[in-house]
Amino acid sequence: MAKKKSKGLLTLLTGMAMGAAAVFLAKKENRTKTKKGLTKAAKKAQTLKKDLEEDPKKVVKEVKKEAAKAISKAQQKVKKPVKKTNSRKK
Repeated sequence: MAKKKSKGLLTLLTGMAMGAAAVFLAKKENRTKTKKGLTKAAKKAQTLKKDLEEDPKKVVKEVKKEAAKAISKAQQKVKKPVKKTNSRKK
């Protein structure tokens, strides 16, 4: 019974995602932006694949460097003080 239920849930979630994509891509502007983004990502993936085949150690080093930057940036955001607001009226 649990397997059947999980398949139903997966089907439901897949249907919802497909519906959301259909609504989003209904506008020509969104299709154009999506196509540009996918083309850019494909080119980047091809370049990364080529670089990885040529010098895997260099690529790993660059990825580690970028990851360290992203982590540092995220840590800086977390360290910013949060302003307290008193939303309760007396």
